[in-house]
Amino acid sequence: MNISQLLLNSAKARPEHPVVVFKGQQIFYQELFMRVKQKAVGFRQYGIQNNFHVGLMMGNKPEYIVTYFALLSVGATVIPINPTFKENEITHILNDSEAFALVVDEIGLAEVQKAENKFTTVKTIFSLQPAASYVSLRDVIGDDADYFIEPKNGDSLAQIIYTSGTTGKPKGALITHGNLEWMTETGAKMLELTSEDRILVVLPLFHAYAKLQGLLNSILVGSTIYLEERFIPNMILERIANEKITIFLGVPTMYTMFVNLPQINELDFSQLRVAGCGGASLPVEILEKVNTAMGVDIGEGYGQTESTVMISCFPPNAERVHGSVGYPLPGLELKVVDPNGREVPAGEVGEIIFKGPNAMKGYYKKEQETTATIKDGWVFTGDLGKQDERGLLYIIDRKKDMIIRGGYNVYPREIEEVLYGHPDVVECAVVGESDPTFGEEVAAYLVVRQEKTPEEIISYCKEKLAHYKVPRKIYFMEELPKTTTGKILKTPLRNR
Repeated sequence: MNISQLLLNSAKARPEHPVVVFKGQQIFYQELFMRVKQKAVGFRQYGIQNNFHVGLMMGNKPEYIVTYFALLSVGATVIPINPTFKENEITHILNDSEAFALVVDEIGLAEVQKAENKFTTVKTIFSLQPAASYVSLRDVIGDDADYFIEPKNGDSLAQIIYTSGTTGKPKGALITHGNLEWMTETGAKMLELTSEDRILVVLPLFHAYAKLQGLLNSILVGSTIYLEERFIPNMILERIANEKITIFLGVPTMYTMFVNLPQINELDFSQLRVAGCGGASLPVEILEKVNTAMGVDIGEGYGQTESTVMISCFPPNAERVHGSVGYPLPGLELKVVDPNGREVPAGEVGEIIFKGPNAMKGYYKKEQETTATIKDGWVFTGDLGKQDERGLLYIIDRKKDMIIRGGYNVYPREIEEVLYGHPDVVECAVVGESDPTFGEEVAAYLVVRQEKTPEEIISYCKEKLAHYKVPRKIYFMEELPKTTTGKILKTPLRNR
């Protein structure tokens, strides 16, 4: 099934139900579908054909949703691109994916104009904001009577999602219509979504988490998306309360900012039944503060680009175990293995591997990397974790983030959990730093509320950690480097 069929189904079932609320304006399902039909016919008239690759580089706005479903309708493969990317990043993704066209809004327009002479395959650039030599996206309109959805099977490509590049050059993960369909249906079941839910989406739609959990899940059941362009902590908290939001999807950085706002103890969050957290591990200290203040038990899950979006979560009404990312999704196989690929006993740390209907097909034009990642159908995540006797999954760290100090394995996340327990630590990141004596030394980068000395932090850690785990290098920063989705970037810290 072409995944764009989801919108057609909901438009037929709930034509006058609001699908998007943006800047106070409502868009209804039938209205949105009409826009998609006209845009899809328009794209065909401009040469976009079945299986063509098209970059989509826009911020959170209704035009993103219209363009996304229109491109899928004509059978194109969508290449989501971060609209804040710079010239070299845009060029790499478009050339690597062999994109035929690009759709851009005002956010990334200047960088696209700087980069366009380096594009090797792009024939047409559609711009939401008028720009010389580019096709105005507003002019891409056809007769909706000519609309049809290009048939697709489960193995047909729907998206090429480029990894965040936190561990090297971004690679294009091949995500199929079958991946999206299974993940959308499974995600909606895990959230127990209904058409009455109000989902606040402030995470960028180019990211898999927002697109699946926020957009496609909602379209499947006919619920309403409250779409926000930017994350302004106090405004988003107020929006959750005032709009009686039932589901909020966030990342750890957002919740860390929430707990430092006085409004979190003053507003009414009684309608909020799900507060999701993905993208990275949420420190238990922050999780418990949010749970207490907002009266909702944050449901942590785990996934990655290569899994379409999700690998594990807590099912509805399941008891939350803080520190765990839940159970493997139903219909998915998961194991924790040693370096030789052998499954380890419960409680032991190893690499997480999985197989199932959400597993990507591979990386675009990268056979070597695909073969290294997918073995006998199992996707090797590069993440270290463990399962307990009940099957609950715990993330220990990225395999590549593990520090080996004097022959001992040190997991940065364990140290970060301790640091987040310090009353003056706002954010932290722990990395390995080259050391002539121990091979690697533990280094901690901190954002603090009030001035501290390295010795104070080291002394605090010595009370809670084994000697070899205590960070010996302490660096204070005004802010930590992050991706646009709020994930802390450790590569720039290692390269300092």
